[in-house]
Order: sequence, then C-alpha cells, then structure tokens
Amino acid sequence: MVRLGGASAPRVGASTVDDWLNGRSVPGKKSESFLLHLVGYLRREACRLEAGGTGGPASAPGEQERWLRLVRAARRERGEESPGGRPRNRTPGARPAGPVTLPPPPPDFAGRTAEVAKVLRWLRPGAAGGETASAVVVSAITGMGGVGKTALALHAAHEAQRRGWFPGGALFADLRGYSALDPVPAGAVADRLLRAMGMPVRQLPGTESGALDAWRRLLHDMAGRNASLLVGLDNVRDPSQGGALLPEPPHRALITSRQALGSLPVHRVDAAPLPTDEAVMVLDTALRAGQTQDPRCSDDPAGAEELAGLCGGLPLALRITAALLRTDPDRPLSAHAEELRDARDRLDALALEEEDTEGRPLAVRASLDLSYHHLPAAAARALRLLATCPGPDISTSTAAVVLGLPRPLGRRHLAVLARHHLIGRTSLPTGQAHAPRPIEDAERWALHDLVRLYGAEQAERHRPGPGPDAGPAEDEVAAAAQRLDDHCTALTAAADALLDGRTTAGTVPAPFGGAAEALAWLDAERANLVALVGAARRADRHRSVLTLTLNLQRYQEDHWQGADAYLCGTHAEAAARHLPPADHATALATLGNACRLTGRLDEAVERLSEAAEAAAAAGRPRTVSAAVHNLGLAHILRGDLPAAEAAHRCDIDLSRRHGDRRGEAMALVALADVLHKRGGPQAGTTELVRAAHLFHDVGDRRGSGMVALRHARTALRDLRAPLCAAALCGWAVHNFRQAGAQAKVAVASIELGAAYWQLCPACYGAKAIRWTRDGAALAETGTDDRLKAQSTFRLGSLLARSGDRTGARAQLERTAAVRAVGDGDPELARLARAARSALAHLGKPKSPLLCAEAPAQETDRLVDLVEGIARGDTPATSLIIVDRVWLALIGAGR
Repeated sequence: MVRLGGASAPRVGASTVDDWLNGRSVPGKKSESFLLHLVGYLRREACRLEAGGTGGPASAPGEQERWLRLVRAARRERGEESPGGRPRNRTPGARPAGPVTLPPPPPDFAGRTAEVAKVLRWLRPGAAGGETASAVVVSAITGMGGVGKTALALHAAHEAQRRGWFPGGALFADLRGYSALDPVPAGAVADRLLRAMGMPVRQLPGTESGALDAWRRLLHDMAGRNASLLVGLDNVRDPSQGGALLPEPPHRALITSRQALGSLPVHRVDAAPLPTDEAVMVLDTALRAGQTQDPRCSDDPAGAEELAGLCGGLPLALRITAALLRTDPDRPLSAHAEELRDARDRLDALALEEEDTEGRPLAVRASLDLSYHHLPAAAARALRLLATCPGPDISTSTAAVVLGLPRPLGRRHLAVLARHHLIGRTSLPTGQAHAPRPIEDAERWALHDLVRLYGAEQAERHRPGPGPDAGPAEDEVAAAAQRLDDHCTALTAAADALLDGRTTAGTVPAPFGGAAEALAWLDAERANLVALVGAARRADRHRSVLTLTLNLQRYQEDHWQGADAYLCGTHAEAAARHLPPADHATALATLGNACRLTGRLDEAVERLSEAAEAAAAAGRPRTVSAAVHNLGLAHILRGDLPAAEAAHRCDIDLSRRHGDRRGEAMALVALADVLHKRGGPQAGTTELVRAAHLFHDVGDRRGSGMVALRHARTALRDLRAPLCAAALCGWAVHNFRQAGAQAKVAVASIELGAAYWQLCPACYGAKAIRWTRDGAALAETGTDDRLKAQSTFRLGSLLARSGDRTGARAQLERTAAVRAVGDGDPELARLARAARSALAHLGKPKSPLLCAEAPAQETDRLVDLVEGIARGDTPATSLIIVDRVWLALIGAGR
C-alpha cells in the first residue's frame, strides 16, 4: 500500500495512512495523488469482495473531485489549529472533565464547511482576538426559522468538545424565544445552568437576580482554575434575554437567534439557505440515515437537485422531505417533486405530523408562524404586502410605494423584517453594479421562496371576505397592487420617452436624470417588470398589462429581450380582448413583432396581418403602419422579397398620407434593404438618402444609425470602399449609443472592425480586433443567439488571420458548439459549419501581415476622425466624404 501512488507520488508510510483512517491527521497537499490512488484501491477491493469477482472501477464519476473537496475542507479546518494538520490541545480519547448537557449532534448534518470552520476558529482556545471576544453568534442573513442554526451550533459544539477545548464542560439551554411556549427569563436559565453544573439545591438562590449573580461567580471561579466552559444558548429572541448569560473569556458561548442581535458585541456567522450541491448532500444524508443506504439521490441527481430547489435550500424543508420519502421507499424523487411544484400547496406538503427533539413541530409553516407572530403589526403588514409583489426582488423606493408610506418610514419596516431575518438584502444583477441609477434604488430586498408563500397566505387571510356580511375593511392587497401598477407604468413611460429621444433630462420633471439612468433602472427592474405584467394579467388588470407591455416594447427590442417581449405580448393580447377593438389591434401588432424577434415567422405574419386589418377597422392608421412595417420585415426573414417590397411600399404610402415622417423614413430604410437584395448595390440608394434627410429633420438618432449601418454594409461588401464604410459605422456607433440601442451598438462595432480590416489588416488590424472584441462583449450581455454566434465567429476569424491562434481557437470553438434553436436556425447552422472549417485549417501556417505600402498620412488622419466620431468627441461634419448617403446624414447634399 505504501507504493500505491507510483513513482511520481511521494511515498507514504503505514503509520501515516493509519492516522488518516483514524482521523488523527489529514493528508497534506503533496499526498493528494496518493490519497486518490488509495481511495480507488479501497473502492475496487470493496466491489470485488461484494461481487465476488474482479472488482469494479477505480472511481465513480465525480468521486475524485468529491474526495478532494472533503480533504481540502478538512485541511483548512485543521490548518486553523496547527501546522501539519494535527489538532492542538487534544489527547486521543480525552473527554471534558465538566458536565456536558449538549443534545446529540444532528445525524443528518452535512455541508456548511465554511461556516463550521468559522465557528471553530472563534471557539478555539487562544484564537486571535478570542480573549476579547465573549461569544459567537450563529444567525442567518435570510434567516427564517428552519435554516439550520441549531444544527450548525450543535455540530460545532460537539466537535469542540471532542477536541477537548472546554475542560469545564459544555452546557446547552433553549431560551424558547421563538416558541409556542413563553420565553424563558435569563434568571430561570441561570438557575438551570447552575443545576447542570452540580450546584446543590440548598445552595441555589431563591430569586432570578440571585441566580444570575451566582452564575457570574461560578464563571469567575472556573476561569481562575482555567476550567473553560462552553455555553450554548438556543433560540434567543432579543439581546436582553441572552446578554446577561454570556460568559467572559476564557469561556465561550454559542447563540442561535432569528434576530440580528446587533447590540451584542459578538462575532456573527451567517447560516444562509444552502446552495444546491450542499442541499442535495443534506437530502442524501437524511435519506441514508439509520443505515438505510437509500440510493435515490445518487440514482436520480436531477430529481434531487429539483427537490433541493423546491425546498429553497432550507434544511428544515429538506429534512421533512427526506422523512416523507423514507416512509415511502419506492417513491421516485421526480414524483415527490411533482407534488411540490404546485406553489399553492407547497407549505402543506412540507409538514410532518411529528415534533423534533425539542418539541417543535416539523413543519415549515409552523416554524414561520413563530417568527411572524412576534412581528410588530406594521412590519407584519409589510411582509404580507411584499410577499404579493411579483419578481425576484424590490428596491426600497418601490417597496415604500407598495406599502403606501414615505420612503424613510417604509425602509424602517424593511429593516425590522431584516432584523427578524424574514427578508434579506440582495445584489444588483450581474453587470449592473456600477450602472448609473437613482440612489434610492441601489438598495434592494428579497424574500426566500417559502417566506413569500407564507406571506402571501397571510395576505389572503387579511383580505375582506365576500358576501353581504363582509366588513368595510380595505382590500390592502388590491390597493398595493394598484399602487405598484401606477408606479411602474409612470416610470416605464418616462424611461421609454428618454430612450426614444422624445424628451431630454431637465426639460420636464422626471424621475430619471437622463437616458443612461433610465436604461440602468430598466436593466435592474427587468425581471420584476415582466413578472408584474404576468401578475396583472392573472388579476384581470387588463389596462395595466397593455400599457406596461407597450412601454417596454422599445427597450426589449433594442436589448435582445425577445423572450420577454413574446411573454409580455402574449399577456397583452389576452388582456386586450377585454378592451376596445383598437387596443386589441395594438396588442396584436405588439405580439406579432415579438414573434418576428423570436423567429416565429409564420405566427408573426398571421398576427401582423390580423393586426393590420383590426387597426384599419378601428381607425388607427399608425397601428396599421406599424403592423405593415413589421410584416414586411418578417417577409424579408422568410425570403419572400416581393411580399416584403409590397408591404414596405404600402407602409410608405400610409405614413405620407398621415404625415408620419418618422414612419416614412423607417419604411424607406426597410424598402432600401429589399431593393438592394433584389437589384444590386446601387438599388435603394435614393430611398436611403430620403430616409437620412427625414431622420435628420426629426432628430432621430436611432434612425440615422440604421441608415448609416445599412449603407456601410453596401460600401464594405459591394463597393469595396472601406474608408466610407468605417465613417458610416463610426457614425452609427455614436448615434446608437446616444439612443441607448445596445444591440445595434454591438452590430455597428463589429462592422467597424470589418471596415478597418479591409482598409489594411497590417496597419489597422489592431483597431479591427479591438472594435470586434468590444462588439462581441456587448453581444454577450444579450440573448440574441445569432448575434452572439456572428460576433464570436468574426472575432475568431480576425484573430486567426492576425496569428493569434490560441485566442482564435477559443472563439471559433464557441461558435462551432452553437446548437440551432427550436426546430433549427439555418444561420446558426451555417456559422457552426464555417467555424468548424476554420478550426480545421487553424493549424496551418499563416503568412505574416505586411503592408505593401505605408498608408498615406491623409488616411491616418481620416481614421483618427472616424475614431473621434465613434467616441462622440469629433463632429461628423469635420469628415467630408463624396457619398450621397453620408452627406444626407450630416445634413448636407440637399
């Protein structure tokens, strides 16, 4: 066995292996290879003995990684104690001399490696700062009951006792701070602790204050004899209940509480709900308790992960689930998950008709009851209303609106709920941490899923009942929902106006300081707004559904939120059936455009055609124009160019007839695209010039960017005029940025990179790669699979041609791995094939990039101007190019 690691691994003696197997030490970093060989050998031998054959594989999938995680966690824990991995202050088999009243350690405890290590670090005698620290608090930041605070404290306390750290003993008391019974006063707890320490009954003081004095004297005497004591105080409700019992060093205390206990000078260890992997570990450990060796978690890892998610990572819920499954050993995990999926009955399903060892009911609802009934009335109302808000989180200012309170008072109630660990602060969405945003929205809050279900139940119970005997009480849930609708409708309308350029910051009183701030707010609230549309639909608030959907339409289209647009459009169309016909036509047009954005082209044609007819019948010409315009775009994507041309010419006529200059310009750009596809590079130029003039006249930056981008592609691919294409792309980048059109900024950046490369890869290749990389990074923040694949392929191709094969391989492999969406996307399939072909030729030598002749100084000057135009610090009129579309864009050439 000492040679299992092979020649490449250090030799390990039999005594060392014996220490590992008996827990006296843990393998060091240099011994990891030997450890894995040893584990594989033991596993193989076990399989051989069990099967009577030649043995099984050396390791199961993922088993080596699991062993490495375990041994490294153990090494971190031991590393806090002493070099070499051996714990200090412990004699094998030693036990504390003093009394031990700790309940048994939880048999199904698992995970919590970091938290256990942190608790032990502060409990250890002689810990850094330990002599000035009186206690360790184990609490939960999201901290509803059932998060496993007591289990964590008991596990750590037993480990500390096993190591012989507290020769004076280890005591435990439940203060019943959150219990159906009355809390235990501090004096009564002191009396109980004195009895546990063996004080004769006749010497016990007769009063609670006397018991506290006697308890302090005992602690002082034991400290003088170096008989340090561990005191566990479970279920503390407020500082006054547990603070009087806390010992001074060298003693230690462990407190569990649902409150933050901010006034106590103690160290805190947060026991948040478990991550998925640790939650599955707890479920598996609980199922295998009692030597049952229940294999259901290992046999069905997907079902185990779903159950962990439905339990919200809450140990109490996981223990209840495991107990229910143990009573039905043939029940698959997927079947139990099916029962829990229905949110309305989930709290009913997470209950046992039993009590735990401390006499508490094994039910999530009962555990939350104990927290809820100790809330002040105003905070309890806040929890009920917040639980009815859709979406994953809520800002402080929005929460105040929901509660119908001034922001300072609303935040005060949120802070109370946080102190009781019924809500928690959350982070901004990824990528938004530094976005400009109103200061009052920077603070956000979230409810655990099971707390949300519980709060919604309480809210429903407080709603006025139906019938003639119902009281006059206000329906606070309906009133809060209407306040939230009105708040979000107003803010989305203001944000849409800023992003569309219909208003500017400072021109009218507004909640946002500008387009950037409005965009940051939309990004942060995206999931909440989509959830609000669905909630309003289910509650039959039809007008709110349609208005919110229309206000979000531009943002969703410009920022790749096609799936969100389709979901909102579906809700809006269903809601608009209960509204006037003109509103239903508008909803149909919105849904049809969302179908186009998500590739549902047949459905898009059907919905948009229906919308155009309904809008014409309702006398809504602008809605007719919008529907016809998007219908033409859908026909282009389907390859039906004659139908697309007919739709766009109809749109031009409609827009001119009703004086809609912006609508006419957009139709001209779309028509130019069709004419170019049908008639060649020069076809459609006249239409683009006309559109450029119209967009310039109405001050539409997004529209000007669309004209520039459309003509840049012609200049680059058909006319071979890369300098003109670069100028057009620089103009497009700047205008799309000003308009907040992120998707179009990405496209224009990538096209600018292509123009630089075509101009001269040797001279301007670095600029080409930089702009392409910027565009690809921006594309990654969205959900447009085509744009992501196009950007990674473009970047990979440029890197390969520049000689950076490593960088190219990473990008091309990502493109080659693309899978077609739905029933297949031919463009994604084409890009994947092209990437695989490029990868096959990547290893072949490439000719160095050389410039046949140095670029003229005039070219360098023009390129510098293009860069300045793209950044927005150089006026476009400083660059004069003899091109009809460019001159029209900058307001010349009429």
